[in-house]
Order: sequence, then structure tokens, then C-alpha cells
Amino acid sequence: MKTNTIDFNTLSKNIDEIADKWDISGGVAIVADGKIVHKKIYGYADRKRGIPASPDSTYLISSMSQLFLGLSIMQLVDWKQVSLDDTLDKYIPEFIHAYRITIKQLLFHNTGIPDYFYSRKMIKLSKSKQHQALSNQERFQVERYEYESPISYKDVFEIVNSIPLEFEPGTRTSDWSISNIVFLEEIIERVSGLNLIDYQTRHILKPLGMTQSTHGCNANTVSYGVIQETVPVRLPLVKQLDHTYITTIDDIVKLAKGIVNRQIVSKKAWKTALMYDDEQMSIIAQNANGIACSEDTVLGYEFNLYFDQQAKIAYIQLTNEAQIIKRVHGEWCYFRKDLRQAVEKETTFPKNTSIKPYSEKNFRDVTNLAINENQQSFVCDVKSGLCYAFARPKVRKPYILMEGKRSIGLMVLSIDRRKSFYNVDVLLVDKKYQNRGFGKILLSGGLEILKQKGAKR
Repeated sequence: MKTNTIDFNTLSKNIDEIADKWDISGGVAIVADGKIVHKKIYGYADRKRGIPASPDSTYLISSMSQLFLGLSIMQLVDWKQVSLDDTLDKYIPEFIHAYRITIKQLLFHNTGIPDYFYSRKMIKLSKSKQHQALSNQERFQVERYEYESPISYKDVFEIVNSIPLEFEPGTRTSDWSISNIVFLEEIIERVSGLNLIDYQTRHILKPLGMTQSTHGCNANTVSYGVIQETVPVRLPLVKQLDHTYITTIDDIVKLAKGIVNRQIVSKKAWKTALMYDDEQMSIIAQNANGIACSEDTVLGYEFNLYFDQQAKIAYIQLTNEAQIIKRVHGEWCYFRKDLRQAVEKETTFPKNTSIKPYSEKNFRDVTNLAINENQQSFVCDVKSGLCYAFARPKVRKPYILMEGKRSIGLMVLSIDRRKSFYNVDVLLVDKKYQNRGFGKILLSGGLEILKQKGAKR
């Protein structure tokens, strides 16, 4: 059985191999217990010209990302300047639907406010013969710049104030609209008296010591977007973006440390900010198999931060090239997924283990559970196990072994009290977590459930 000691040397080597496999560009870092246990730069600052990336390479991140906007709002909540349950008419009374929408609904994107870009700009581009005559790559470049190009709150207001909401606020979950982002920015600026960049520089960047992060868009790396999941498209340097910071991997490490250590906002605010809805979304992140994941994209630049405040671990990817996605053996594969699984493999041990019924809250990660090839002759895969369970849902009950909020294994129990039949039909532990005692925990827990249901043998 593997000990509970994390082998960061092995993990670092595995990350190097994964980075080479996916030919990534940018920085990857891991912070554990306040120490940097892995930090490397890979690939290119400019792939076309063969210029390698370096520790001094700079990248773009957005002030309007879910993470930065969420932290900004939670600071104002801490200071009792706003409440998540406040309706927008308290701050933006001129908006015709303001009395129907709360700040919390803005943060969770369930307002019904139409997306000004897709409901106006993209429709206009789709009707442009000149735009449609461009090649796929040229259209992609134009549309990416249009999406990120500066637009004022006034302009967005004039678009969305004159059209109905797309649905009743609060009746859908995570229905993304960039208009929500603009309204959040406007609330922060009206309440604080500062523009968003100045607010975040003063209250987030400086307190965390992020001295290498400045307002601007002239990063010294060249970015690439991706079309059709696998085709990279070079995006030339942009001259004007009003919502971006130029940053480095070193500064993003400082950001990760601050988040893991629950800085910037109070413990109460952190708890609220990481409370997931039914879609496993929170104010600042989404749940990615038990670890919080905050993402940000700007014109091909990508920033991904995974963190677990309880385990005091965070890992980061900061890149100037959007990730390639491939379909392998029926599953979508990409660098970030491989990175996350490599970290999970080396850092997951029985500590806070529980058995939960299979449900909407865990189904996404459960379907990714996998067994070793040499086990396939005597252990069914997870999808077959679930199909088997749902063929007789009144008798067969699927349960998930969880380590914290992470899915570890699947068990299907047969419980037929009328026939006095009780059985463990399916039991599997994901190959990443085997030989650590999880199988014993799952089987023992399953037998206890059967006893509680009336099993005598």
C-alpha cells in the first residue's frame, strides 16, 4: 500500500512528460504548504519564430475574470458595502429590470440578461458579406478581437435595456452572458469610486505582492487561439484592451499562495465564495473533481488555477496558447485534464472519505473513473456499472466513494428486501487511487449499508 507521503519529484517528472506530450507553451507551477514544489516554463514565447519562453515571459489575464470579479464583490460584502441579496435597483436604478435581479444572480449567471456580444455583435457579423467571405482563421481572429474589444457600460446598457430578459431571473443555472460581467464591473466602480483596474490593483494585486502585474496588453509573448479544437491560429499583438493585466508566472504563484491561505477576504466570505450550486459552480470557481478551478481566457492567453484551501495545495497553468483538445478512446483529452489527474494521483490519500449516493452533484467526475487494463477481464468499467444499476433502479443502487469532494470509486449494491437478497454487485476504484486502502473502505462501507437495509449475510 502506498504511504501518505507526496512524491513531488515523481509528480514534477510526470508534469514534464505531459507538457512534452501536449507541446504546451507557458508556465506551470505547484504550491504546497506555502512552498513552490514545481515551477517551469515550457515551449515558446513566439512559436512561429521559434522564440522560446523564459521566466521573464509575460502573459495577459483579465480583470473581468470570474476569480477577480468574485473576490472584488466579496471584499465589498466583507466591508458591508453590498449584499449578495441586494437587487440591482439599489446600484443601477436606471436598468428597467434591475428590481428583478440580485448581485448573486449576476455572479452565477442566472439573470436572463441577454449577452450583448452574441445578441448584437455576432448577429451583425453573421450578416456581413465581407466578414463571411473571410477564411475560417480570419473570421476567428476578427471575432476574438470583437469579443475582447473595449465597450462601455453605457453601450451595453443601451443594448440590453431595450430588450426583454431571456428568462425569469433565478430559473436557470450558469447561463453565461458577458453582459452580467459588465454589470458587475459597474457595481464595483459605483460603490468603490474607483475604476475596476485601480480597485483590483489596490485591493488584490498590491496586498499579495504582485508587483510584476500591471495594467496593459503588450505582453512579450504571441498568443494563439484554436479553431475546431485542434487548429492553432496566430493572434497578432493587440494595441488596445482596457481590462487586462500583463503578468508573469511568479506573480501568479503569489496569487495562488494568497488564495490557498485565504487572504484578501474573510474566512466567512471564502466559505460563501466557494459554495457550489447544482451545476457545481461557485462565485469564484467551479468544482473540478473535488478541487476548485478558476479559469480565464483572453485572446488565446489562458490562466487556470486549481486550489484546495484545506489541503493547502494549488497548481497553475499560465499560457499564451489555447489548449488543443483531442478525442481519445471516446473521451476528450487535453493538457489541463492530464495535469489535474497527475496531481490528483500523487496527492490523494484517505483522509476525509465518505460514501454518497450517485447524484447530479457527482455524475460528471464519476463517469471519468477508470480501471487498469489488466483488471478489465474481471471488473466492469464505470459506465457499464451505471447502466447495470439503472436497468433495475428499484433494486440496484449506485454509490460513490468520495475523498472530500473528489470521486474515487463506484459501488453498486443490490437491495431487494422482498426476496431477502442483498449483494455487492459492482465495486471499482479508479486506477489513480488504487493500493491506498480505498477499496477496503468502499467494501466495508457497502457491507454496513447492506446491514442497515436488513441484510443478515
